Amino acid sequence: MIENNNILQQTSELLSDKTDLYRLLVEGVHDYAIFLLSPTGHVQTWNLGAQKIKGYKAEEIIGHHFSEFYPEETRASGFPDLELRLATKHGRFEDEGWRVKKDGSVFWANVIITAIPSAEGDKLLGFSKITRDLSERKLLETQLTRTLDELRESEERARLLIEVVKDYAIFMLTPDGKIASWNQGAEQIKGYSASEIIGKHFSVFYTEEANDRKYPAYELNKALSDGRFEDEGWRLRKDGTPIWVNVVITPVYNAEERLIGFTKVTRDLSERKKNEELMLKNRELHRINTDLDNFIYTASHDLKAPIANLEGLVAVLKHDLGPDISKHEEVVNRIENSITRLNNIILDLTDVSRIQQEDILVEPVHIEELLEEVKGSLEDLIASYGAVIDADFSGFTHIHYSKKNFRSILFNLVSNAIKYSSPERNPIIRINTEKLQDEDQYLLTVADNGLGIEKKHTYKIFSMFKRMHSHVEGTGLGLYLVKRILENSEDRIEVESKVGQGTTFKLYFHQGDAS
Repeated sequence: MIENNNILQQTSELLSDKTDLYRLLVEGVHDYAIFLLSPTGHVQTWNLGAQKIKGYKAEEIIGHHFSEFYPEETRASGFPDLELRLATKHGRFEDEGWRVKKDGSVFWANVIITAIPSAEGDKLLGFSKITRDLSERKLLETQLTRTLDELRESEERARLLIEVVKDYAIFMLTPDGKIASWNQGAEQIKGYSASEIIGKHFSVFYTEEANDRKYPAYELNKALSDGRFEDEGWRLRKDGTPIWVNVVITPVYNAEERLIGFTKVTRDLSERKKNEELMLKNRELHRINTDLDNFIYTASHDLKAPIANLEGLVAVLKHDLGPDISKHEEVVNRIENSITRLNNIILDLTDVSRIQQEDILVEPVHIEELLEEVKGSLEDLIASYGAVIDADFSGFTHIHYSKKNFRSILFNLVSNAIKYSSPERNPIIRINTEKLQDEDQYLLTVADNGLGIEKKHTYKIFSMFKRMHSHVEGTGLGLYLVKRILENSEDRIEVESKVGQGTTFKLYFHQGDAS
């Protein structure tokens, strides 16, 4: 009872001394809680705004300590009393924080507490307290902070993602085309480090011809007019090597629709370009080979009848000449030799056509036995040249191949080695087999000690009708035929030769072809 009397006495003094101030505390204000506290912090007055914000009616709260508006942990820390002490010391205290309504719900408040001294300034009459509910602003700030944090995290993730991408050059250009950023993919594709290229104009990647046409500026203008520009073409690396790339340029605007630059994404398609060009070349080569095969087949077929007629005419001529043939024997012999050579050409052309068109029967082939067959076919040639054939099949003895084709390979290589022998020595042909462990391939080597071939001519020997020595009879189709047989089986042949010392042919077969 004594305490209530003291409170009433303090209130009376406050009202009497500060009448003008109290009039300013407009009772009708709804957006602010405006009330007076006693020097001890008890509520003395209460306006409609206080009732609206705090939830208490005047009769429910007047006389209560203002710490009831604070959360439990804030009261426990003594913060309400601290506010009053700071207001007393400095004349004013302002704070933002969580406060509690009558129903226990919390809201975010801006609080200003002002100390009210007596007229003489020697006595504290109380405090004015103005509270504003900032919950909506706090919510917006929280949402904005969260959004900004998420945006920063998103931007950081995007930055990190772009920086570590290696298959695409992704970078920014300024509105005038200067490079503003650079990722790892850009460094890998273009060859420049970030410190070398940032700040330079992106036209540095273009060929001289493209820059003369002002193509980089055209790309930016098209991106602006169309919203996006995409192109494929040649660009230059730092070392000057050209690369075929796909380029996408997109303009970037800020919130005010002002152009702030361009994104540029570049992908190296050089490998794809090479593959496309290779496919085109392969198709063209296939067409040429098809045309050639058709020509060979047609020519060899159409020439058989005229040659048969020539042979018949020579026979008639020899019969008509009778004893007088001796006068024309040289001419007749030359005609017969020419017919024989033409027949051999047709037979070889027929073989070339055959290997392209027939279904190949693959079977186990005993190499040594097949070589003996070839030597039997070349018996007269071997004898006339005094040739020696030394074979070592310890590397592998069998091969899974077309027997007819493998016989043709051996026949042509051995007969060539004998025919292109040096007149200074008897021909020695060495044939060896070897399994290449590191490469999973099988190697057949045919080496001779013959005339040899100049290095600049080695690439020609596999061409049709090419012979390096005109004094040797032949059609110029043997090595062409060997190469075609091997290529059709996806095998290959290489040649090493030294003039005056001899030639070595190396035939590489797939793993699984031999045993």
